Amino acid sequence: MPVKPLSAQALKNLLERTDSAREGQIRSLTPLSPTSIEIRFSVQDIARGYDWIDVMFRIEGVNDAKLVSDNVLRGLDMSEGITVELTPNTCALAIGSYSGRVSEAPCYIFGASMGYEELPFSG
Repeated sequence: MPVKPLSAQALKNLLERTDSAREGQIRSLTPLSPTSIEIRFSVQDIARGYDWIDVMFRIEGVNDAKLVSDNVLRGLDMSEGITVELTPNTCALAIGSYSGRVSEAPCYIFGASMGYEELPFSG
């Protein structure tokens, strides 16, 4: 399944189904180019009886980011899940609950657009 553009309604549904990735696991953070980054999480899907799945977000047009090394990434606290914000011209993703203040998160990405893909659990 290819990366699907993330609309406000699709985002709302995805975050509800996965409880905003609370208690999930960060699997990878991959810069694809200077302006494209993928981040993959393992999360529980309420719609699938709390089975684990992976969700990969791809942010395009990255214009600001605070990234961390792999060993720090794996240790980030996921108890608050993730914050994802969409506007018509921008998007943001942060580790933790940082609604309206994404740039305060320990790890964040700002870009022009975002897509996502649901993948099998990589446990």
